[in-house]
Amino acid sequence: MVVYEGMFILDAAKFARDQAATAQQVTDLITQFGGTILASRLWDERKLAYPIKGHRKGIYWLTYFRMEGTNIALLERQCEITEDILRKLILKIDPRIADAMVEHALAGESLQKRPAPAFVGQPAGAAISAVVEQENDEE
Repeated sequence: MVVYEGMFILDAAKFARDQAATAQQVTDLITQFGGTILASRLWDERKLAYPIKGHRKGIYWLTYFRMEGTNIALLERQCEITEDILRKLILKIDPRIADAMVEHALAGESLQKRPAPAFVGQPAGAAISAVVEQENDEE
């Protein structure tokens, strides 16, 4: 089986109403076609560069999974007819870096849960001063 990276843009309005069910659709589609989920997480919520199916915002959902290559076309077709998935991009990952990519995605989940640094939201000068002070303390 081959490792794939899937980036799915989900309907932000439906995701806001029911996050678990909307994200579960991606997992269900992959498992329906014989795939195994390695990592699946929220990547970001962004304003779209142009409207897609009338939507101006989208939820970017990152997924790493294992699947037989013959099933990818079936998965992509099903993604196109699923209303909650606005766009998708599925890439084959080089086997030499697949484990590192999955670990990085799993580590990203824990990074999202960390609190923001104290200087976020302050004027740029204050943020630069805080970084300089931190660097001086480390020396």
